[in-house]
Amino acid sequence: HFYKRCFVLKMASVFGLMIAYNTVIADDGVMIENDFFRDTLDTFDDDTVDNVTEPACDIIATNPNPCPCQCLSDSLICCNLDNTSPLPKGQCDSYNCSATEITLLNCQLHSTVINRQFILSLGWRQSRLRTLRLRNCSISDTTFGSGLEGLRVLDLRGNKVDAFREPELEMLDSIYLSGNNWPCIDPSKEKRFRSKSNLIFGEKMSWLLDMYWNERWIDRKLTFCNLDDHLQSVEEEIVKKHSVESFLQFTKKTNSTCPALCDCEVADETIKFTLEDMSKYKVNVVCTDLGLTSLPSRLPPDTIYLNMANNQVSSLDLLSNLNPDYKSIERLILTNNSLKSMQGLENSWLQRNGPVLLDVRDNFITQLDTSALESMLSKASINTESNYFFAGNPWSCNCQNIKTIQEFLEKYSSLIMDTEHMHCSDCECTLLHLDYKEMCTKDHDYMIWVILVEAILLVAIMLKLTWDCVRYRRTGHLPWVARHLCWSVPGISRGRWTSTLPSMCAQGEQVIGQEVT
Repeated sequence: HFYKRCFVLKMASVFGLMIAYNTVIADDGVMIENDFFRDTLDTFDDDTVDNVTEPACDIIATNPNPCPCQCLSDSLICCNLDNTSPLPKGQCDSYNCSATEITLLNCQLHSTVINRQFILSLGWRQSRLRTLRLRNCSISDTTFGSGLEGLRVLDLRGNKVDAFREPELEMLDSIYLSGNNWPCIDPSKEKRFRSKSNLIFGEKMSWLLDMYWNERWIDRKLTFCNLDDHLQSVEEEIVKKHSVESFLQFTKKTNSTCPALCDCEVADETIKFTLEDMSKYKVNVVCTDLGLTSLPSRLPPDTIYLNMANNQVSSLDLLSNLNPDYKSIERLILTNNSLKSMQGLENSWLQRNGPVLLDVRDNFITQLDTSALESMLSKASINTESNYFFAGNPWSCNCQNIKTIQEFLEKYSSLIMDTEHMHCSDCECTLLHLDYKEMCTKDHDYMIWVILVEAILLVAIMLKLTWDCVRYRRTGHLPWVARHLCWSVPGISRGRWTSTLPSMCAQGEQVIGQEVT
């Protein structure tokens, strides 16, 4: 009866092989058809390809022996393991299986240490284990190694997986990881606002980029991340760029250029102009509440979101001169900093591209540079999601700029979300609703009086001059100024005037009087 069951098992494996090739574990653990992932399994034609199937577990389930394993010549098959530690001693000791291959099916291996002690508890007695294969198992934070020195092949295809530690296997020849829904992007994990996922998976699995593992990772070109819905239908070339290897490289590059103390995560991007954009992961950089006094001098490539809220940033100079690190910025938050102007925007990528979000609320900016903002907002108006915030600054309001600012705010009222809360620094009045005519008329009332007085004085001087001229022609008398201030005394230069000036002036008057008579 036992050999008959073995024969049935072997025959079932032939048909089950085709089933296994045409299935993959979905994100919720259900087996689903997927030709794309099927191809990743079909690519390899060696001794690591499946030769056990789901019916094997049904046969083991009918076995009265409490051991969840079955020994078949050179293979040991175990099903439905749900242990984080080795099986109880004696449960599978009767097998003394000398298999060189072990296959675990439908197992829960969260935080499990798969070492020599664990394997021995399954009834294995061979001194050299060559192949360890897992199918339809849950693998997360699992440890492989420690006592499995002879293991050559680690086959982890077709499982429900998460990040796990670097295997302690120094003699491994090959590791297979394809056919899994690797959670490179995991929105369920802790992350910052506007981020799609953190980089914890990439950090934990970074060991795969080491030369040792890169040489042994046989199917690395066919090992893919969980794909977003919008990527399922695009060209295959674009999908392949979302391989686990590319995500690990992205994580390594991002972390190496991430500003100190800041958090760098995968952005929840909303703007995609080309297929090339879809093939790249974008980056969010969050540097809030760190007491920073300047913008980061370096950002990871493809950074589209930078949050610098609640710091002491006082200048935007690093944005100027088309700084390449800020080329892709779509959202910039500078709330509650120490900015006194927006100088630096006028020659930046933000001005050229038109960011989707710019937030400079609660700073010390006094001048709203409409000329620098005009080009930026004009481009940003194309996107309906664009938002700009300027409130909480001591804006300067005077007759030279108020009309221009009001016209600017009205023009871009659909983009500037807080125009009703922008106030002038010298009054509690709203900048947008400030009465230009009333303000500027009051400011110029005193000038009217100055001009009026000047006009009266000018008329009086002209009348006096006219009267002096008429009088001089009639009587020959000089004007009072000429007589008493001695502007002109014949024969005496100004340099010779002394304290006897009044007597000389009197003599001058006598001489002039004689000439007249």
